[in-house]
Order: sequence, then structure tokens, then C-alpha cells
Amino acid sequence: MMIEVVEDEERCLRLNIPEDDDAHMVFLVLPSAGHDADKDGDLPKWSKNYDKLETHFMDQMQEVTKRKTTTSGLLRKFPVKPPPEVQTSMDGFLSEFSGNLKTPCKITLTNPKSTNSRTMDTYWFTPLVINHIRRAIRTQKKDRESSPLEGYMACFQNDDEDNPIHIVVDSIMVSEGPEYDDDENASEDPVFQGHHLTPLAEQLDESIRSAQTVVHEMQYMEKRESRMRHTADSINARVRYFSYISVGILLVVTYFQVTYLKRYFRKKKLL
Repeated sequence: MMIEVVEDEERCLRLNIPEDDDAHMVFLVLPSAGHDADKDGDLPKWSKNYDKLETHFMDQMQEVTKRKTTTSGLLRKFPVKPPPEVQTSMDGFLSEFSGNLKTPCKITLTNPKSTNSRTMDTYWFTPLVINHIRRAIRTQKKDRESSPLEGYMACFQNDDEDNPIHIVVDSIMVSEGPEYDDDENASEDPVFQGHHLTPLAEQLDESIRSAQTVVHEMQYMEKRESRMRHTADSINARVRYFSYISVGILLVVTYFQVTYLKRYFRKKKLL
């Protein structure tokens, strides 16, 4: 998703995350094609390859979201260096922008039902990766129930008075199944506290953890079954459409064959 933010404007994007899930987010700030245009509307030299520049970084955003790991989250750098023509456009823009990588745009992650927020600076052509939104913005224990994960919002503020900017936003849900668990929250909310638990309490603690593992596995299997059902429905629909097309082609070919044979026999005066 690409968002244009003009000067002195704040735009916000609501992040809808399913319950008991988490998400990674990636932000990338790019200049607009008309950045630093003169009064006559003539574009600067660096923007001649703007289409290639934009295509390159959009592809890199997709590569970053594909290379997901269960522990560290998404990569924090683009895996491929820009081609020469794109690098030339980047250098040309930065030279006109006083060579400063820092952009006039700030990104703020907030939760409307909580007082916690996080404001971050952005840099030209550099991805800003936020892994595990739940951990990035802490909430107090007493506010967790009243501050659901679905309430997070990302707001963009452009302090440039002359030029708009483009912000590319992408997100990916964290649904790793039984392997993924919010270890930090588990350490903050242990089932039992104290260093001298009785054997019965230890057994009960172990039973509860085993039950939680089973529940996580069942939730993972439910999500997996839903994805497989969606894939099966898609395949069945494609097979059905292919069958319709095959039958249609067969009928058309049969019609032309019968018509050709009738004309042939009439020409030979056999009919």
C-alpha cells in the first residue's frame, strides 16, 4: 500500500489484527516524482528513472515480507542492492536534498485505548521494520484487556512545507502455530509464583502448560484447515471452469466438423 502525505498533513492507518495474533510492519519513505520541481513544472534530472526506482523498492518490500522467521521477525535491510540507474537517481536526489538521509516524515504507532505510543524517524530509501507490534508498544498489565491488539494505528506526519512524500506500508501477520508463543508475556504472567512449590502445585503447573500447548496446537490446526479448505475450493473452481471451457471447445469443434462433412458430401453429390 502506498500513501501520499502532503505538507503539514497527518494521515493515519488503522491496523486490524486478529485476536491472539501479532504482526510485523514495514515502512518505506520515497520522494514523489515531482519533488523539487521548479516553478515551470520541469522535473529534476534524478526523477527520469523514477518508475524504475519505484518498481525496485516495491519489489524489495515484497522480498522483505517473504523472508520471515519465527524468532527475529522480518529482515531490517533490503536483500538486493539497487541497480546502477536506480542508485544514480538516489544519489541525485540526496545531493539535491543536502545529502541528508533523514526525511521530514515521522511515524507514530499508537493505541487509542492506551496512553502508550512510539514515534520514529524515517530515512530515505531505508526500510523501517517493526517486528512484533505487541512487543514494540508495551501495555501495562491492567490495560491489556481494555487495550486490544486490534486498536493499533500508524500515523504519518510530513513536516516538509513544499513537497509531498510517498510512504509504502506493508504488514504480515504472525501465525506460526505451536512454535510461536509470546515468551515475554508468559514470563511476566507466570501461572504460579514462588521458588518453593509443593509437588502437587508443580504437577498442576505442568498440566496447565500442557493444556495450553494442546490449545495452541488445536488453534494452529484450525487455521491450517481453513487455509487448506480455501485452497481446495480455489482448485475446484478452476477445474470446474476448465471443464466448462473444454466442453465448449469440444462442441464448437464438433459443429465445424459436421458442417464441413455436410458441405463435402454435398459437393461430391453424395447427399
